[in-house]
Amino acid sequence: MDKNGSNNRSHLHKIISYVLDKDSNGKGYMTLAVKKLVDYAFHTLSLHRLEAGVMPHNVGSIRVLEKAGFHKEGIAKSNVKINGEWKDHQILAIINPND
Repeated sequence: MDKNGSNNRSHLHKIISYVLDKDSNGKGYMTLAVKKLVDYAFHTLSLHRLEAGVMPHNVGSIRVLEKAGFHKEGIAKSNVKINGEWKDHQILAIINPND
């Protein structure tokens, strides 16, 4: 039951985001962190879904999410404004398998 007394958990989803210093790239730190986050989100918080948006050219970040069980869902056009320019985002998500 949620804080409003409802058993409707359809709203129990969150968007995740992360940043890692470039000197730490490729060492598995973020993959481990995202896997632990997924475990906590699904087993402790009982969330239904996690979602992340990644620049389509950021292959390393896409790979981190895929290793943690996320799947590509599509491209969100003009989703994020970076340096004054609207950019697309690759959307990846994972659904709680126990839900």
